Amino acid sequence: MDITSHAAARSPLTLATLPPEILMGIVECLIPTPPEIGETGPVALAQMFEGEPWYEFILCRRALASLCLVTRTFREMAHPLLYRVIAITNPRTMLLLFRTLAEFPHYGLHTRFLSCHITLTRNNVIRGVKEAMHEQLGRFKPSDAPGVIAQYVRNSIMQAGSVCSHWMQPYYEGLPQNIFSMVLASCKRVETLLLEVPICDEDGDYNILFHKMHGDLHEFDLARDPSVKNEERPYQHIHTLLLQGDTEMIKHLEIDECDCDIPDNYGVKCNTYFPLFAALPKLATVEVTCDSGDWTNPIVNLNQNIMARLHAIHPGSTQFYKTMASLPPDHPYLGGIKHIYLHNSMVMPHHLHYLLKFAPYLETLYVTPRRIEDDGPVRWPRVHGPEEEDHESLNLGLQQYGKKHLKNLDVGWTSLKNMEKLVGPEGRIICLPELKNLEKLCIQLETLYGNMKNAAVLPLLSLLPPNLMELTIEDWWWRYEKLYFDMKMWKPKKKVEHYTREKAYRQAAVEMLMKFAKSLDVTTNRLKKVMLVCKIPWTWVLEGAVEADEHFMGVKLAFEEKGVAFEVDCDEVEEEEKRPKRDVPVYQPCLRPNAPEYDEYDEFDEFDEYPYDDYPY
Repeated sequence: MDITSHAAARSPLTLATLPPEILMGIVECLIPTPPEIGETGPVALAQMFEGEPWYEFILCRRALASLCLVTRTFREMAHPLLYRVIAITNPRTMLLLFRTLAEFPHYGLHTRFLSCHITLTRNNVIRGVKEAMHEQLGRFKPSDAPGVIAQYVRNSIMQAGSVCSHWMQPYYEGLPQNIFSMVLASCKRVETLLLEVPICDEDGDYNILFHKMHGDLHEFDLARDPSVKNEERPYQHIHTLLLQGDTEMIKHLEIDECDCDIPDNYGVKCNTYFPLFAALPKLATVEVTCDSGDWTNPIVNLNQNIMARLHAIHPGSTQFYKTMASLPPDHPYLGGIKHIYLHNSMVMPHHLHYLLKFAPYLETLYVTPRRIEDDGPVRWPRVHGPEEEDHESLNLGLQQYGKKHLKNLDVGWTSLKNMEKLVGPEGRIICLPELKNLEKLCIQLETLYGNMKNAAVLPLLSLLPPNLMELTIEDWWWRYEKLYFDMKMWKPKKKVEHYTREKAYRQAAVEMLMKFAKSLDVTTNRLKKVMLVCKIPWTWVLEGAVEADEHFMGVKLAFEEKGVAFEVDCDEVEEEEKRPKRDVPVYQPCLRPNAPEYDEYDEFDEFDEYPYDDYPY
């Protein structure tokens, strides 16, 4: 080989000579990570800091949009990725997205994650959609592509045009839900849907959205054009549904200093979303933030008056509700769902009894609790005999409905004083040894033993499922509730006093775990990991002198001898900030939190300025 050919062979790679799969792998790194459930909407990028949840999301979308303007090759690679993950953060964004999908329906086929971070029934959202519709309606150029959904979009745009000039108030109230239903129907291959939903009664529900979805499915089946081969039925690929409680209202009620009458039981009313569950045939996972806890069967509340109202909203949905109303009261309306995650939940043990009953194939049940106020009406105890277990207890729910499929169980509460019988006899879940399919368990000591006297006489191994692989025990008893919420204000002297007072308890707890480790044998060889979560760190930690791990050195060695990993985790404590004294507030009905003006953080507006006509979104 001569020098010239050798130099040519070693010439550096350029974009033009890079293999397409390598180039595509680089571009795919710009796919934005979907926003996590519970995140509030974004502010202007200039007001964000690097590392914030929306910061990288916005930068990645802008980078993909810019790549579409570089060369044809980059456009072909980046354009589908631009629509892979879509987040609707304000009414104008939703209108621009709808306009794009109406003109270019095939764009929606690229979407796999769709999130809506606005509550569609809030007045400021309705007003924003109305204003954006008046602004954008003249720019709509709907595609003349064949198919039921394309025709449905064209008809909807014509309907919007006919009423906009008359300012029909009932139509405008449902306009955000109508538009979102068309966006969702156009993104036929969405797999994960995040939907922000109301948490207060004063907000309207999402009935219009649900009726439109079922009406659209009905019309799709009736009007499907045989000349359009393999047209996909909408909503058929969604396997994960994220119901996000109104983040602005939650922030107002729980984080901001709200000097108003806070509702006793606010939250997402999950059982009213049964039409949404039924419209998604492949739905397997439901994740909810700030739910109200009610999972009783809602179908029994359907009646003829509701039927008439639904028919007026969307005639095509009537058949679905007539079918649902004819079902028996114990119909499993969560029948296809396998995994349920509840964050900041008001769910009580008897609610979980019904959840297990109506989700017969449930494999994962995860609950993190919202604190139950001492003087709230949900704290009222039920009246029973001295030792009687409630007929709706969690223990009976697990025993009757959790044996066949439940694999992962993680439930807990801050306190259930005077309501222990909703858990089980003596406040205990005693059926765990019967759950032979359970592999991962996170449980509080209170729900295992009921009281500390039982902990001294009942071996831990006898209380657990036989085929457990991972066990997490929360070091938590109801009597610690006040300490748990007060400890962020503790001074060093208070921490030392608490540590000293709990010496006997520490010895008993370590002895319990040591006996558990030594009792493991060949019948428990599936167990691979045990973790103790210390909810009040100062029970085990003496600052500057004793770390939590020091109490468990022998326990850890005993577990390791049996091939089991053992860890201790102490919850972090956020110190209480000193705040100036305030006047006694005058309580009044809770007003809506003030939302920022939409154009303050409309990070997608720049797409309207691109020279390409197909980039309005």
